[in-house]
Amino acid sequence: MAKPKLARISVTVPESTLSALDQKIVDQCYESRSQAIVDMIHKHLIAEEERQNSVMVGTLTLLYDASSMSLRVQLMDLQQQYLEQVISSLHIQLDEQKIMEVMLMQGKSAELKLMSQQFIALKGVINGHLELMDAVMPPIPQNVE
Repeated sequence: MAKPKLARISVTVPESTLSALDQKIVDQCYESRSQAIVDMIHKHLIAEEERQNSVMVGTLTLLYDASSMSLRVQLMDLQQQYLEQVISSLHIQLDEQKIMEVMLMQGKSAELKLMSQQFIALKGVINGHLELMDAVMPPIPQNVE
């Protein structure tokens, strides 16, 4: 993959903003101010894609109670209900009480957020988090008509 062409810009900011940026660079282990600023811009652009209800790809990570068989059935039923959006799912038993499940999803951002809330709200789900990206998966050849 070819490296993207880079462009140089100059930005004037208050010293307090620059100090806060430098602290963020240290806290989050960025290699440079440029890397931190590009990351912040990218996150802002992803948020804009979400606001525009664009088609996006994302992951929903759930942590839930391993002992609840009814919860497992509900999770499978919801995945079946959203068969077009839930592309893949992986779960791992972390210990005797907890399972972590990660679902790869694609769809309009508002739809993915609503679906995720339904998964997270199920009784027995300890924690859940949706992470959206400004990308889409290519069509799977056998699914293209």
